[in-house]
This record gives sequence, structure tokens and C-alpha cells, in this order.
Amino acid sequence: LETEISLFVMNECQLCPLMEKIFQEMHQNGEINILNTFDIGLQPELAEQFTIRSVPFYFINGVAFTGLKTVSEIKKILQFSNREKWQEQLRQLLTEGDLKSTEQMVVEHGEAHKAMINLLKADDTELSMRIGLSAVIESLADSNLLNCFESEFVKMSTDTNERIAIDALYYLSLIGTKTSLLHLSE
Repeated sequence: LETEISLFVMNECQLCPLMEKIFQEMHQNGEINILNTFDIGLQPELAEQFTIRSVPFYFINGVAFTGLKTVSEIKKILQFSNREKWQEQLRQLLTEGDLKSTEQMVVEHGEAHKAMINLLKADDTELSMRIGLSAVIESLADSNLLNCFESEFVKMSTDTNERIAIDALYYLSLIGTKTSLLHLSE
């Protein structure tokens, strides 16, 4: 998934070069795919278009931020926005009924694992999404991949939402390790 930053700066801004340097280093390290920098002193119509009142101003995957942030703060923002993208991508594939592509995404991408778990843990995930995710989990039952979800399923099995807890217990039964079976017997 692409990570896009649009940074808006001005020559007079003292913090702008710091943010620009942080974003450029992250771009060079591959943590940011697309980095666009705009000088609103030279393009004042952009300040009006995006209602920019102070700089540095930037969009991280379409979400607006202003002011100086540390690298770790930016990484947390990126992690959260990427998780949202992965969840949306899983939702889209499941809505289209494309279980094979959903399974492939979960197998190949660690962030898709986390997105799947977050969807399963969310009270507001629609029943059709839960059914699709359960079908993906069932298809992975014969692989060792489910083992990496065991600790999450154990936590989910004590959720106050009965539906989430029951689903988690079922997933633990699919894993079938000594630990998961022990947890089921409790």
C-alpha cells in the first residue's frame, strides 16, 4: 500500500525545513512512497484551497496535520493510516466475495494479519465481514499460519461481546495446538 505525504511550506517558516528533512529521510528509507512538497508562498491558491492557516501543514494519506512532529509520531500515524487502508482493502475484497484474494493478502502481508484481527475484534464489524473472515481462517486451518494468531484469539476469547468470544474459541479449535486446546478446556 502506498504512503503519500503532501507537505506545504513557506520560506519564512522555521519549522518547515525540519519537517521537510524528516519526510525526505523517510522517503529515502522507503517508509514513504510519495512525497510532494509545495511552497504556499509561491502558490498561495493552495493555502486557500486547503484552508492552510499555519505551516508546516501536511497530509499523511489524506489526513491533515500541522506543526512539528517527531519521526516516531509520524510512524505511529503511518501505522494507523496503513492499518485503516488494509482493513478497507479486506472489506472491499470480502464485499466482492473474493475469498481467494483475501486469503492471499492475509498470507503474504503482516499488516493484513493485523487488519484482519482488528476487524474480528471490532464490535461494529458486519456479520457478512465476520463470515468472510471466518471462511479465510478456516481455509488457513491446515497451515501453521494460524498459530501466529493464537495469542490474539486467546485474548478475544475473553471479550465481553459474546459473539467475538465464541468466534475466538472456534478459531482456537481450528489451530489445535496444545496451548489452544488447553485454553478451550478451561
